[in-house]
Amino acid sequence: MTKFIIAFFLFAGAVFAQAASYPLCMYGVNDAKYIKTIKKAGFNCVQTYSKDLDFLKTLAQEAKNHNVKIVIFPDTVIENDFQAEAANWPILAFYLYDEPDVSRVSWREVKKIDDKTKSAFPGHKTAVVVGRGSHAKNYCKSADILMIDWYPVPHLDLTSFGKQISEAKKIMTESKTAGKPLWGVVQSFDWREYKQYRPDDKRIGRFPTAEEMLFMAYHGLFEGAEGLFFFTFNSNSVPLPQSKPEYWKRVKKAAKELQKILPIFESGVLENPPIASTGTLKAQRRLYKGYYYDFLLNTSDVQEPLPEEFKQKTYKTLYRAKTETLAPRSVMILRSKAK
Repeated sequence: MTKFIIAFFLFAGAVFAQAASYPLCMYGVNDAKYIKTIKKAGFNCVQTYSKDLDFLKTLAQEAKNHNVKIVIFPDTVIENDFQAEAANWPILAFYLYDEPDVSRVSWREVKKIDDKTKSAFPGHKTAVVVGRGSHAKNYCKSADILMIDWYPVPHLDLTSFGKQISEAKKIMTESKTAGKPLWGVVQSFDWREYKQYRPDDKRIGRFPTAEEMLFMAYHGLFEGAEGLFFFTFNSNSVPLPQSKPEYWKRVKKAAKELQKILPIFESGVLENPPIASTGTLKAQRRLYKGYYYDFLLNTSDVQEPLPEEFKQKTYKTLYRAKTETLAPRSVMILRSKAK
């Protein structure tokens, strides 16, 4: 047991040292002093809604100091004194528009912003986020990257997040834009803090658990997401570490695990798993650096028995204890030496 623990931490440290190109990004960062905190939590990029030029300059410098990428709106750094400087900022992507489908802004209008951004910053990537997978049809050609934000906790089935990613992926394949990255935005906020359209004005919501955030993230990765964003860093406009440290602890738990796992999804080779996926139990195997990583995702609302194939001692679990059953809406990760 001691040898396994030592081996696991050596593995974790090796993965940690690598910078995955699959982004793990935190939304809504409005204070550059938190870049170090966010990087330490496991994230490798931040998004901001701020268009203040002085702040963006400070954010870019602090991000560069900590090897973090930034996602920003392009409009305030185009055609002014900051344009030449901004071209050298650590920009992951320019954020063209936030949910144009909800605002009923046409894909043509978004494409105009994309063209203008590309003209000002050739070689830089652009991204647009839509509120549901089916709307990928209207916007997947408007930017280099498509993002899906879907926030089900607690009013919708947790599996709906992965289903939205799957629907978007299918549409992108049909529209011949499957080569573009698809990023999923995981819920890390309480709906009660936002306007709700109910005649009785009853507030519904709660902050997701770490397990729920991880389930959404893994389900999204299973369905084709090539990057993950967490919305959002603030609670009632105050950063989570300050306003809700107990919630920030949940986010950190999820991010730390994903930071180590994303390189496996990015660079691991898909292999046939020992078992086939069923209606509720999804299975994926990836070969990565001489090891098989088997991911079991229980998408049902009841416990699922651990398949007999994985009960052998050669399979070691990561992050969670090996049990005879998989909890509802949960993931189990098993590692074994490749033969």
